[in-house]
Amino acid sequence: MNLRPELLPPKLDEALIARLADLASKIDGARPGEYDEWLKEFNELSQENFPFEYFQGIYGGEDHADWVRRVINARLIKPVPDVSRGELIEIVRRAMLQNGYPDYEVYMAIFDANVPRAHASNLIFYPPDYDASTNTWGGGRAMGEYEPTIEEIVDWALEPDPQNE
Repeated sequence: MNLRPELLPPKLDEALIARLADLASKIDGARPGEYDEWLKEFNELSQENFPFEYFQGIYGGEDHADWVRRVINARLIKPVPDVSRGELIEIVRRAMLQNGYPDYEVYMAIFDANVPRAHASNLIFYPPDYDASTNTWGGGRAMGEYEPTIEEIVDWALEPDPQNE
């Protein structure tokens, strides 16, 4: 299924991403007084208003360019009011095909933006009734038994979020 442009990963300026990643790398771990100009430039270019502390610890957690892409995508991805169940199924299918779509994480963010359940893309990996303390779900079933269909993931995500009730 083809998706409408507003349901596809945003087009990013790779030169801008590279500059922002370089700045994030400099800010990450900088000492007081070293980062002021870098932080100002980062926030101006990214159209964000991040404090210095937001950058601390990126290194070792993920690549700075990947982090920047995630930050920029989060700003650009907007809910689509009339998104259909079929479109959501296609978005989840693309998110689950990690080797088939290099932007699978962006598809996860697009899915999250278009359903009422917070962090709905986690349903790809964890059931809605996952119990982290026992690593089980569904009243004691082992995680190895969790093999939802794409349709089940979408249906769960379309239900009201129990955390917001």
